Amino acid sequence: MTIGGKGCYASTGAVELTGQGMIRVKRLARPAELDAAVAIPGAGRRGRGEVDVLVGRRLREARLLAGLSQGQLGARIGVTFQAVQKYESGENRLSASRLLAVAEFLRKPVSFFFGDLSEAGEGDEPGLTSKEIKLLRYYRRIGTEEARDWMLKLAKALCSGGAPGKLL
Repeated sequence: MTIGGKGCYASTGAVELTGQGMIRVKRLARPAELDAAVAIPGAGRRGRGEVDVLVGRRLREARLLAGLSQGQLGARIGVTFQAVQKYESGENRLSASRLLAVAEFLRKPVSFFFGDLSEAGEGDEPGLTSKEIKLLRYYRRIGTEEARDWMLKLAKALCSGGAPGKLL
């Protein structure tokens, strides 16, 4: 007995009845729509996609800027630190609802996590290094506008080869 071409799958195999009254299907073909979806790069395949890696990198950047550990962020959004670790590496994908929760908690727009997708995979790693994030966090803690201006002048002097002593 064979199954007709209607329903979810088109039949290329046979259906047989077992002795216990159960039906066993030997082989079913995939519908044309699924075959077309598999042809899209990254669709239907496990592993790190470029977008997943970019979102993870931006998640890590936002978490570090907020001064949180992976465990602290995980506890706030209802996952383990290992799950946050996998999100940040791009190994696991963030669901839409979890990404929204993360964005709200870190006070970032959802679009922040996608950055400029045209930058992904061009060789230069977008985002900030750990030291850049530390520097930015310390800069934001400086209490006065005058001290922040001095810090910017110091950084500019160091970049242009000037002596920082002239600023003091």
